Amino acid sequence: MKKMIIFTLILVALLGAIAFVSTQEKKSDSKAEYYQNSVSLNELDKLVKDKKDLIVYFYQTSCVHCARVSPVIVPMTKDMGIDMKVIDLQKYQAGWDSYKITGTPTVIHFKDGQEVDRIQGEQEKDTFKQWFEKNRP
Repeated sequence: MKKMIIFTLILVALLGAIAFVSTQEKKSDSKAEYYQNSVSLNELDKLVKDKKDLIVYFYQTSCVHCARVSPVIVPMTKDMGIDMKVIDLQKYQAGWDSYKITGTPTVIHFKDGQEVDRIQGEQEKDTFKQWFEKNRP
């Protein structure tokens, strides 16, 4: 009888571990969808140099403010038809100095190879919406 109880407990623990891992994978997958339109620093430099009209979202995966802003602005820009590029400053440290980023999240509008406008930090949804409407490429 003891062997049966031990076997049952081990089986329940294994099933619990599998369920936990599965849940964590789903959470990380949903996070990844916010950053699907990512560019490297070299790609971004080329887009700016080519004088593309673009919106770029500078973030860090470890930034708590970015974690709250991304689920708001990424779907918002998709709904507005804005092709917002995203760049992770944890991967591309040189981006901090190259684009004068002092904190994340930061969204910058570039036009004709120059910065036109930027919005920094965690803002209200309406504030972001007004900014995107004003800076729509």
